[in-house]
Amino acid sequence: MSELVNEHIGNQLCVSTAAPGNEGSPLLAARDPLCLGIGPASIPGSIFASGCELIGNPLSYPIPATPEAALMVSKPNAKTNPLASKVKSIFKVTTKANQKPTPIDVMLGDPGIGMVGITINSLSIDIINATYINIISPETFLIGKKTHIGMNLKTGVEIRTGACNETGFKWRAGFSRDAGVRKVSSPVFAPLFVGNVTRCSGKSTGAKGFDIEHPIKKGKRVRHICVEGPESAIYIRGKLKGTHIIDIPEYWQGLVDYDTITVNLTPCGKPDLSLYVKDIRDNKIILSSDHLTQVECFYQVWADRIGPELVVEYDGESPADYPGDQSGHSIAGYNYDVRNE
Repeated sequence: MSELVNEHIGNQLCVSTAAPGNEGSPLLAARDPLCLGIGPASIPGSIFASGCELIGNPLSYPIPATPEAALMVSKPNAKTNPLASKVKSIFKVTTKANQKPTPIDVMLGDPGIGMVGITINSLSIDIINATYINIISPETFLIGKKTHIGMNLKTGVEIRTGACNETGFKWRAGFSRDAGVRKVSSPVFAPLFVGNVTRCSGKSTGAKGFDIEHPIKKGKRVRHICVEGPESAIYIRGKLKGTHIIDIPEYWQGLVDYDTITVNLTPCGKPDLSLYVKDIRDNKIILSSDHLTQVECFYQVWADRIGPELVVEYDGESPADYPGDQSGHSIAGYNYDVRNE
């Protein structure tokens, strides 16, 4: 039985058909690992292999004489290595020895010389990042479900091609502009007005209302009676008792701009100075109070409809002089009305 011994290499380990340090032979010197140093300038503890390297379990690469890569790494063979079960990772890079991390600790490809192609076939990927992740790419493809938790900051142009389905509350801070046609799930504009009208005066003697197809449910319709104000406002109101959640109607999706939602609360039964709106998400308005399980209040929720900005005051003799887009307006007493008198 052979004795198990440890091999000690005092300087460099070279696995090659050419011996290192052949400065006198241009042909052999070209095969030397120059980056590891030659002769007195050699870096101790370095390893050079001119062929393929296999580390770990050889059964992971079973095809004879067909190496899959210049460096092939797998977990140790549990049958020949009793410590294989204690090995947690196949590959690990660390800076435990009081070494500070740098942006180039791990680099795949060389931006100054040439890129490399990277394919990852993984069961899962967990990234715990301390500062930021910067990805520069002319095209990025994401296929499958994406769950994003936390702040998402986008700078620059974003192009979306195909369907985009957004469910729940969406908050926009700052300027928002739609260039071109914006279409929702039903004809929101050009509503059908109901009530009596008089052409000579342009006044409605009845309730000014509109009737439209349901924004998200096929075969259903929605009818509202309009209030008057300097916006295309929609409201809901009611009373809460024993709950701290106001449900936003499902048909508001695609009908109103959620960024314009305002909420008025009036405690009833007893004063409640601690009552306030904590959050608006998932089509729910969530209230908070010191008496969370005993909230009792009246509420009014207002929002502006999606559409062109309303010009409230303008110069003119009739609605025909309106300076903005009125393709979605129906003016009682004028031919903008979609029904016949």
